[in-house]
Amino acid sequence: MRSFQKFITFGAVADPINRKKITDFVYDSLFNGKSNINLKNSESSNYASSLSQIISNEKMKNLSRNDSELSQKITEDVLDFINRTKKAFNKLDNPYEEEQLMLNSFKTISEKTFRAEWDKASSFVKTTYGNKELDTVFYEKEFVKSLNPGIKDKKQAVQFESVKEHFIEKWEELLIKKQTKRELEFIDREREKFCQELYKKIEELMKIQELLEPFTNELGRLWDMSKGSWNKNSFDIIKKYAELMKKDKAIQDLAEMLGRMRSAEKEYEEELFTNIKIKPEWKFVHAEKSDLVGIRESDDLSALLPSETVLLADKATETVFFKKFVEKKLQTFEYIAKQLSYSEEEFQDKRLREKEESKGPFIICVDTSGSMHGTPENVAKTLCFALLKIALRDKRKCYLISFSTSIETLDLADLKNSIDKIIDFLSMSFHGGTDATPAMKEALRMLSSDSYKKADVIVVSDFIMPEFDENSKDQIEKARETGTKFHSLLIGRSQNTQVIKEFDNNWQYDPDRSESMITLLKNTNKL
Repeated sequence: MRSFQKFITFGAVADPINRKKITDFVYDSLFNGKSNINLKNSESSNYASSLSQIISNEKMKNLSRNDSELSQKITEDVLDFINRTKKAFNKLDNPYEEEQLMLNSFKTISEKTFRAEWDKASSFVKTTYGNKELDTVFYEKEFVKSLNPGIKDKKQAVQFESVKEHFIEKWEELLIKKQTKRELEFIDREREKFCQELYKKIEELMKIQELLEPFTNELGRLWDMSKGSWNKNSFDIIKKYAELMKKDKAIQDLAEMLGRMRSAEKEYEEELFTNIKIKPEWKFVHAEKSDLVGIRESDDLSALLPSETVLLADKATETVFFKKFVEKKLQTFEYIAKQLSYSEEEFQDKRLREKEESKGPFIICVDTSGSMHGTPENVAKTLCFALLKIALRDKRKCYLISFSTSIETLDLADLKNSIDKIIDFLSMSFHGGTDATPAMKEALRMLSSDSYKKADVIVVSDFIMPEFDENSKDQIEKARETGTKFHSLLIGRSQNTQVIKEFDNNWQYDPDRSESMITLLKNTNKL
C-alpha cells in the first residue's frame, strides 16, 4: 500500500526487501491472520520476535481481521515503532565502540605490524572473553608458525592471512553477539512500552466502538479519533450520556416508543402483473360407453338394436342385414362419455400495491434555557442521544433545534459524519430565557421541505414558556392533517398546560420524584 512505501523505501532498519517482508508480515497477520515471517537480514531479524509478540494480542487481531483500514492504521503504528526504536538505539552511547575500533584496526595489520597489534588485541580479548570463548594462546602459536621464515612451503607462506581471518571471524562473532543482545534488550524494553500504549488504544477503541455504535463502524477512523484530544474530552462526553442512557432505562424506552410511533398515511401505486385464469370444460370421448343419448346408423355391432339382430335369424333377411352392415346403416345405440378438464389462460391485469412505508425523520427541539440547567439538561441531552442512535439505526434523518431566547439548528441528515457536531451539542451549556415559538416555526418550516416531510416533531422542555402564537397553532393543525405527530417530554412540574395541549402525546420526567422512571411515561394531559 502507498502508506507503507515510505517505510519500505526509507526505513531505518535493513534493506528494502526485508522492510517489505516486515510490512507484509504485520499487515497480513492483522488482516487475515497469517503469521509467518522469514527475515534473513540480521538487523531486521532482531525485530522478528518483538513483532510476533506485538501481533499476538487476540483483541487486536479480532478487531482488525478483514478490516483493511484498521489493519493499515495499526501496521503504520508498528512500522513507526520500528523506525523510532532503531533511531533511538543508534543515538545511545555504544559501550563496545572501543572494541569495534580495535577490531577494525586489527583487520588492517600485516606481517610487519603484527607483533605490536597482536599484543594489544590478545591482551584485550583474553581479559574480555577468556580462552574458553576465544583461545588467544592457540592463535598466537598459529601466528608464530605462519611467520617462521624457515618454512619454505608456499602453502605455509600464505597461512598468516588465513589465521588472521579466522581469528577476526571468531572475535567479530563474539562482538556481534554482545551487540545483538544489547539491541534485543533495548528493543524488548521499547516493545513493552509500545504494547502498553497500543493495547490501551485497543481497549479504548473497543469502548469507543461500543459507545458510538451505530454512529460509525469505521474502526480505522475511530483509531485516528482515539489518538488525540478527541479521546480525552469527547470520549468522556459520549461516555457520560451513554452511561446515563443505560442507567435510566425509561429514557431509552421513551426513545424506542417515539421511534415506533411513526404512522404516516399509507400510499398506494398501480402495477401491472400477469394473471392466470383457470377454465373448466367438458370433453366428449366417443370411443367409450357411458351415457345413452339416442339411436344412430352405424356398423357398430356391439351396439345393435334387438330389431337388427332379428334379421340374422332368417336366411331370407340375412342378406338385408349384411347389406346394412356394409352401408353402415344398422340401427345402433348411441353412447357419449364426458370428461372434465381444465385449461389455463394468461392475461394482463392491474392492481394497487401498498408502497413500502419508510419511517419518517425526526425533528428534535431542545430547550437550552437557564431553567433547564442541571438534571433537566442531562435528561434532555440523554434523550437526544438515544433518539439520534435510533435515527441512525433506522436510517432516519434528524434535525436538531436548540432554543432559548434564540435558536440554533443542526442538520444531521448524514449522521455517520456528524459525530463532531453531536459532541458540540452535548458539550454546550444551557442558559438564557425561554421562547419556543421560533423553534416551532423552524420545525414547521422544515416540515414543508422534501427532506423532512411528515417528520415526527419532539419537543423537550420544562415548558415554562408562553403559548405558541395563533399562526403557529394553525400550522401545527395543518401539519397534523398530513401525518405529522407532535410529541413532548415535560421535565419538571411547572409547565404551562396551554402549551402542552398542542401536542399529540406527552410524557413527564420529574427529577424531584424518586419514582421518576415510572412517571416518565405518564400522560401530562391528565395532570
